[in-house]
Amino acid sequence: MRYARFQLMLGSVLLAVSPVLAQTTAPSAAPCNTTGGGMTWLWIILLLIIVGAAVWYFGFRNRSSASSSMGIDGDRVAGSAKQAKGSLKEGVGSVLGDAKLQAEGKLDKAEGKAQNTAGGIKDTLRGE
Repeated sequence: MRYARFQLMLGSVLLAVSPVLAQTTAPSAAPCNTTGGGMTWLWIILLLIIVGAAVWYFGFRNRSSASSSMGIDGDRVAGSAKQAKGSLKEGVGSVLGDAKLQAEGKLDKAEGKAQNTAGGIKDTLRGE
C-alpha cells in the first residue's frame, strides 16, 4: 500500500509540474531578462529533487520486502520505476529542447509499460 501511495504521489507531481515547466520555459513575445535565469533554475532544482527521491526510493530500499509483503511481482515494480524514469527523461528533454532525450524517455516509458503488463499477467496467473 505504501508503494502505491508513493507512486500515486509521484505521478501527481509529474503531471502537475510538466505543464508548468512547459509554460515557464516557452519563448514569449516579451523581452527576456538574461541576467539570472529566473524561474528556470527553480524548476531544474525541483526536477533534481524529484529524481533524487526516486533514485533513493527505488535504488536503496530493500525491494524484496516491499514486493513480497504486497504480493506484487517484481516486474510490475521495475516497470513502474522505468515508466517514471521515462516520464522524467521526456519532461527534461522537452524543457531543454533535446530531441534525443525525449526519444529515450518515450522508449523507457514504453519498455516500462510492457514490463509492468508482463508483471500484471504473472500476478493474474498466480491468482493475486
